[in-house]
Amino acid sequence: MKSTKRSILFALFSVGAALALGAPAALAQHDHGAAPKAQPGHNDGGHSHGPAAKAPDTYSKAVAEMAARAKEVEEALNKGDLDAAHDEGDAIAAIAKSLGALALKPDSGVEKGKVKDINLAGKEIAEQMDAIHEAGEKKDMAAAKAAFAKGKVQIDSLAAAAPAKYFCPMHCEGAKTYDKPGECPVCHMKLKKQTSEQFSVTVKPVGGKLEAGKPVNLLFTLMDPRGMQVKDVEIVHEMPLHLLMVSKDLSWYAHEHPALQPDGTFTFTWTFPAGGEYTLFHDFTPKDVGMQVVPVTLKVDGVPAAPVALKADSDKPKTVDGYTVTLNTGGPVTTGKPTTMSYTIAKDGKPVSDLTPYLGAMGHLVIMSQDLKEFVHSHPHEHAEGDHDHAKQGHTDMKGGPKVDFEAHFKAAGLYKGWAQFQHNGKVITVPFTFNVAKGEGSGEAKPHEHGK
Repeated sequence: MKSTKRSILFALFSVGAALALGAPAALAQHDHGAAPKAQPGHNDGGHSHGPAAKAPDTYSKAVAEMAARAKEVEEALNKGDLDAAHDEGDAIAAIAKSLGALALKPDSGVEKGKVKDINLAGKEIAEQMDAIHEAGEKKDMAAAKAAFAKGKVQIDSLAAAAPAKYFCPMHCEGAKTYDKPGECPVCHMKLKKQTSEQFSVTVKPVGGKLEAGKPVNLLFTLMDPRGMQVKDVEIVHEMPLHLLMVSKDLSWYAHEHPALQPDGTFTFTWTFPAGGEYTLFHDFTPKDVGMQVVPVTLKVDGVPAAPVALKADSDKPKTVDGYTVTLNTGGPVTTGKPTTMSYTIAKDGKPVSDLTPYLGAMGHLVIMSQDLKEFVHSHPHEHAEGDHDHAKQGHTDMKGGPKVDFEAHFKAAGLYKGWAQFQHNGKVITVPFTFNVAKGEGSGEAKPHEHGK
């Protein structure tokens, strides 16, 4: 397994609906304000996003990503959020301009006679997305919607005509795919059509059932879009798999690391504190693909905990295990622009300036929206004061604090809860804060997205 360290990482994910046990879908990652760049980074099996994302390298992936981002543009416009709409539109425009070149690749599956039409469609899409950007700057919602409607016609047409991929259901030839239906040359079974570009995770209890207050062994299997097990994953922040678990009302949270087994699966023994619904976010990075975050919802038998109402509390310090932590966001948190989340840690009235790295970083910050549709995973701007080369080499003699800064970017307004983790004297401190995110300027007149009613 390859080892990778994300020293400065921000990732924002749109989750969508909750997922049933054994039938998860991968999260799409979204970078706002930057078009995909051709450099190493993170993607989700076709949807390249994030500060270090890379552009789609195949025609099929490019069309799939445009279609996925078009849904985000449509959702943003329906909410009156022009900022998010033109940011996603910018990314679509960048992809659209590359369609002709990608279609010309020998393995694109595109007939040569159709390349010219694809190139023209790409130019039309780019023009309409540029028009959305201009409309966003002028705060002209009607013009933005009109431009999107024209661009979406072309995107839908390309998506409907995109060449399908087929693979052997027995994976006789590994990850190899074919552009036409037929049979596997090895086992002669009928090739199966690939219907998704997303990774997934299956979670199964072994030798027991999901029951509150009782330990259960869980088996995790990572799957690629073809339904083939993923065995080669990179080590990121010292672990191949980060498991972030949260209760439905966000009152309970845990960050754990299942153990990798020789067959490529992961195992983990856990005791859930109460009955009810839990969402497990699986953060892993398949080799040569990029970071994936896959949510799976589990239902645990037993008496549920009393629901805890979520209320903003970031204006007051929090005391956890004898540590006093304050959060400063530099003013109201809004959509459409990055926010610096500054945490200051003290103990017994004195600043803590000797924090040590935890899992390869001076801190970890996970933020979720109340409806679990938005997910942020961020790491500090800097590892610590000192030699950054030492951090890259895995040295743990670095010190940090008392202030640790993270960067976060929010697409949707609403109520959010974040859990920051730091390490001091060998002990990991987890500090929760809840805060509101308001709709930023240029986002139209829509009211902030409200949940829980």
